Amino acid sequence: MPQELLMLRERFSKLLVLLLWAHVPVLGLAAAWNGRMQPAAAMLIGAIIAATYQGIRQKYRIAAVARYASAVLLLAEPALLLLLFSGHPWQMDMHMYFFAILALNIAWFDRGTILVSSLLMAIHHLVLLYLLPTAVFPGQGDVNRVGLHAMIVLFQAGVLVWVSDMVKRRFEHIQIMGAELAVQRRALEERTREAEEASRAKSMFLANMSHEIRTPINAILGFSNLVQRTPLDPKQRDYVSKINTAGSALLRLINDILDFSKIEENKMDFESNPFDPRAAITSQVQLVSEGIRSKNLQIEVHIDDRVPAQVIGDEMRLNQVLLNLLSNAIKFSARGIIVVRLTLIDESEDIARIQCSVSDNGIGMTAEQIGRLFTAFTQADSTTTRRFGGTGLGLAISRQIVEQMGGWIKAESLIDIGSQFTFQVPLGIDRTVPTAVFEPSEKIRRQRILIADDNPAALHIISEIFRHWGMAVDTAGSGLEARDMAEREARAGRTYDLLLIDWKMPEIDGLQTVRDIRACPAIAVPPQVVMMTAYDTSDLIQAAALDNIRGFLCKPITPESLLHVLESLPGHATAGPQGPAPDPVAPAPDPVSGATILLVDDSAINREIATAFLKAAGFRVDHAENGVVACAKVAKNRAHYAAVLMDVQMPEMDGITATREIRRHYPATDLPIIAMTAHAYPEERQNCLDAGMNEHLTKPIDSKLLIRTLQSWIAHLQPDAPKADLPAELPPFDIKAALARLDGKADLLRRLIIDFGTQHADSCNELRSLVMEGRIEQAHRLAHDLKAVAATLEIADLAPIAAAIEDSLAKPDAAERGIADIEQMLEDLYLALRPAVHAAARLSDANTDAAAPDATALDAAATGGGPADPAATLAACAALRPLIQRHSLSALAGFPALADALGLDQGARTAHPLARALQCYDYATATEQLDTIELHARMGAAA
Repeated sequence: MPQELLMLRERFSKLLVLLLWAHVPVLGLAAAWNGRMQPAAAMLIGAIIAATYQGIRQKYRIAAVARYASAVLLLAEPALLLLLFSGHPWQMDMHMYFFAILALNIAWFDRGTILVSSLLMAIHHLVLLYLLPTAVFPGQGDVNRVGLHAMIVLFQAGVLVWVSDMVKRRFEHIQIMGAELAVQRRALEERTREAEEASRAKSMFLANMSHEIRTPINAILGFSNLVQRTPLDPKQRDYVSKINTAGSALLRLINDILDFSKIEENKMDFESNPFDPRAAITSQVQLVSEGIRSKNLQIEVHIDDRVPAQVIGDEMRLNQVLLNLLSNAIKFSARGIIVVRLTLIDESEDIARIQCSVSDNGIGMTAEQIGRLFTAFTQADSTTTRRFGGTGLGLAISRQIVEQMGGWIKAESLIDIGSQFTFQVPLGIDRTVPTAVFEPSEKIRRQRILIADDNPAALHIISEIFRHWGMAVDTAGSGLEARDMAEREARAGRTYDLLLIDWKMPEIDGLQTVRDIRACPAIAVPPQVVMMTAYDTSDLIQAAALDNIRGFLCKPITPESLLHVLESLPGHATAGPQGPAPDPVAPAPDPVSGATILLVDDSAINREIATAFLKAAGFRVDHAENGVVACAKVAKNRAHYAAVLMDVQMPEMDGITATREIRRHYPATDLPIIAMTAHAYPEERQNCLDAGMNEHLTKPIDSKLLIRTLQSWIAHLQPDAPKADLPAELPPFDIKAALARLDGKADLLRRLIIDFGTQHADSCNELRSLVMEGRIEQAHRLAHDLKAVAATLEIADLAPIAAAIEDSLAKPDAAERGIADIEQMLEDLYLALRPAVHAAARLSDANTDAAAPDATALDAAATGGGPADPAATLAACAALRPLIQRHSLSALAGFPALADALGLDQGARTAHPLARALQCYDYATATEQLDTIELHARMGAAA
């Protein structure tokens, strides 16, 4: 029975109770009005009827007996009224009440009740017709009239039965439908649950696969990065570069798959931060500049002057879209020009609609191919994948990103003509940041400028900056071309005032180009030089300091950074834009260098790579292979660690649990914990932060980002260390002259002096060993470097001696004459070098509290004297040599045993050339140093 029908019957039964009791006073009034019965008797009968039904209902509720009883008792009410109104003009009207009571029974929706009520009505009329005719009809009644009345009753009963059956069937149908809907709902809930479980399983699978894939990629990219820092021949460097490129391509593919998965699950998050759209375009062009150069393409960048200086949106996602479009343009182009345009379409008070387009002269596409271009895992056709590779995910992801940002993206193309991809997005306008106007001074505008870069994309970008300033510049695609142009223009009386030269170029690099231009007899006044690089500026500054180069630019180059460098050159007033400008010069030595980092990772390969990066940056490293060991080490030696690098997935105790355990005792403001995980999902990052980690880095680890993050957190949580001043006098250095040579950069001079003390403390011994081994070319180079740095640092006595040694080693018969020809010069060199090394050590003590190189060790190195304990030294050398031969990172850990045998103190250990070589993973130099030490030990043992 349908539940709704049962509820309806239950409510009707309650209504009947009320209705029957309501008839009690009505019957009393009718009796009093007509005088046919005592009112009390009539009310008593009504009360008996009502009480009878109420009792039956309480016992049987809505069962059949209760329904049938209600039909009988309901008919008793109009029958009694008919009797009370007998002989009254309203007697016939009381018959209508019978039909009303009969219709009332339909509320039971039960044909049996209706039929019982109809049958009782007919019997009532027939019986009274014979027993009391006047009680049925006023006047004379007959059978015919009763029969007519019965036919009307039957007709009404038939209609009521039909309606009741129809409603009942409808209720049953509704119940069936409800049951079916309930089944379907349960099935839908089950399918939803299965889909959610499948989605969670997929997310977990992708997360695990991301972790499993990123771990070996971390090894590939990490070790290839380390190998690139070692001496390589051109073929080896090419092989390593290709390994690195392939690994990076695989990493991009993984990121695309993860991004697509986030889009499918509607989990892609968008940030809203202010950024410079011009700088964003420039940075992405710089990222693909190597691909442009390798395919001999040209690039043009056109940025609408009306584009706001600062917009608000998700810079990373916009860069992702632009980088994908640029990469595709390069991939599918074998010739021609790639054009990037950034245009302001319209602007309101706080919203700017920005349009960006990337066009190329590539293979082009048909309309049909364009139609399926933005579908996931789809490219123009199957041959495209075979010819050019790719998954077809990039454009699908780009479309989703742009559309979720409220914009659109489209493609236009012609076969063999090229393609143009255009997207528009609404971005907020940051009115709080004043628009900086970067305009060069009039003196800079009057200068003749030559730009040299082998990368056409970078060359175009810098030229466009000058063109925007209304300045004409000359460009060269190589160092040789720049040298020839400078010489030709000088002979024509049009000397360049300023050179902007890339550091790393084929044939001759930027530094050699500068030397050649300065050596040109036709150039009376050498131009000022700004050296550009996409590499670490600290390495460039060290190399360029010997050539008295004043300006440095780190790519990607922006108008702000370029103008700042130009205005900072000697002889230029600082009249650039208001506000802070980027510092193109590398910062002074980091005050946290030398801090100890606890590296927690269950992968020995990951530990080895991270250790290499950290030690190369000057950190000390301790290891833990899981969270249990990490917690124990932190509990035992908390004061020893400046920060913790924590892997997340580890056996025994994972990184999340270990972090929570550490945070019970050491808050985030006391000990930085930085996650290193192969999981790239935002949920994983949030889990790390919720556990108490300070930062989250994704594998493969970017070494520069890792070091910057560590420096930032350690410096942030440590009090600022007092900074030592450069003394006014530091014999034998001429501080005043050296500062003038370095344009007053005291921090740079301090660092160069300290580096000189550590790098050249053993130069006498190195020169002697190289000459004795017949390696004249290397000895000549070392003497040249020593001469150059002595001249730069204004060490008056040292520079001419180093120059004399250089000249002697440059002679054709230097190898035949050997060490005897320069022995006295080496003695003089030692006497000039020793006070400079000690002065540098004193400055280092003031700056970093580092101990000075051991004078005894320096004396021994200069004279070739043997170690303090020859036997122990030979044993230590024998233990260390196989580690160096295997290029093992454990070699550096084995050096202290050798240092003990040599009797070196802490300062001398740090400055020792073998230690420096091992720290830089220069195993070839380390082998040479070990050979020298072993030779001296054998000589000492023989003596």
